[in-house]
Amino acid sequence: MKTILIVDDEVDIAETLQSFLELNGYRVIIAFDGQEGLHKVLEQKPDLIITDMMMPRMDGAELIAKVRATPSVKDTRIITMSANQWPHELPFFRKPFSPRDLIAEVRRLLQNAT
Repeated sequence: MKTILIVDDEVDIAETLQSFLELNGYRVIIAFDGQEGLHKVLEQKPDLIITDMMMPRMDGAELIAKVRATPSVKDTRIITMSANQWPHELPFFRKPFSPRDLIAEVRRLLQNAT
């Protein structure tokens, strides 16, 4: 079973995504800011990270930079999301977004994951 880490300071969004992804057969863990997210990435090595970009303590851009700079997790697939437009080379979802569109992207990214 593939593991997905959701990093979002909005509890309702994180828990809604968790429920939706679990119904679609994924194991889901949650972190509520970038610092907690980084700790969970290093500890649990998820197959995919879905991160909000605007959060307290450590934002999504800093989380991504730290993940990419850590050899043991640098190749982890990442999806970004934000209520604001966010220029980035990674898959991006602008809140609010369709959970069906998100699950399609999750499946696409994880279909070839080892």
